[in-house]
Amino acid sequence: MLGLMFPGQGSQFVGMGKLFYENFKSVKETFEEGSDTLNMNMKKLLFEGPESELKLTENTQPALLLLSTAYARILRDLLKPQSKIALGHSLGEYSALVCANVIPFTEALKAVKLRGASMQKAVPAGKGSMMAILGCQEEDVFRLCRWAEEASEMSPLEPANFNAPGQIVVSGKTEDKQNEIPPELFPEEIKAKFIPLQVSAPFHCSLMKPAQDEMTPLLEQIKFSTASFPIIQNVTAQESIEPKLLRKNLISQISAPVKWVQSVMRAKDLGVHQYIEVGPGKVLAGLVKKIDSSAVTTFNIETIEDIKKLEAVFAE
Repeated sequence: MLGLMFPGQGSQFVGMGKLFYENFKSVKETFEEGSDTLNMNMKKLLFEGPESELKLTENTQPALLLLSTAYARILRDLLKPQSKIALGHSLGEYSALVCANVIPFTEALKAVKLRGASMQKAVPAGKGSMMAILGCQEEDVFRLCRWAEEASEMSPLEPANFNAPGQIVVSGKTEDKQNEIPPELFPEEIKAKFIPLQVSAPFHCSLMKPAQDEMTPLLEQIKFSTASFPIIQNVTAQESIEPKLLRKNLISQISAPVKWVQSVMRAKDLGVHQYIEVGPGKVLAGLVKKIDSSAVTTFNIETIEDIKKLEAVFAE
């Protein structure tokens, strides 16, 4: 079975998708559709930036959704005979739902535009942050979060992304840089490396509940259809094609952790042995290899030659 992976925030870069825009009519049409829907020049945003504009959360999210949808449309005829399952990392779950014909592309664009804006304003600037913890087991991360909350008298501090074995991101409240706890003060028995992330808000933790509340009415208004193929969702790491469940889990996802490791392992249980990363970059391919390097093959879409390679693989 083939797994389609859709990347989330952090995979964007200025110039992404330009080669395919110049070579595929469907990509140009996707850009035009996106620009008309959002009343934004998406071609200029993706190809010219500036980077400071592209990395604004409310711009990054529709930009990545648009490009992943454009890539999926290139692959549409090529992959039609294949048995598929899809999973998306955070924002990428919206791209997966569009690809599986659960929600219309234009409605998804409007939703992620609001998602980005509401997530950005849920926590004032400087009042939250995210940190990657490397080399630490899942149970130790939970213990570390509880310890840090008590030691700093600030909460919440919660796991946000279970990205790979020994690579977990935590998210939570920080008043200012002076109030952060130096990693060398963490419990001695926990040996890990701590990397502060350059993000604009503490995503996927309970501080995002205001954004979830703002998004809920819009997501409840959008018509969700039965998925053309199963979607493994971030919140449960379980597959579904059922509209009500897909909607419910998508709403909860805003303030809940991304269970990426668990999702990839569930895909393995379902028989996925090949992945295509449907979007810019190779972030998810790298994570999959860390999770299960021996049992899967990953493909990325960066050049015309990559498309030809996929054509040859699936022709066989």
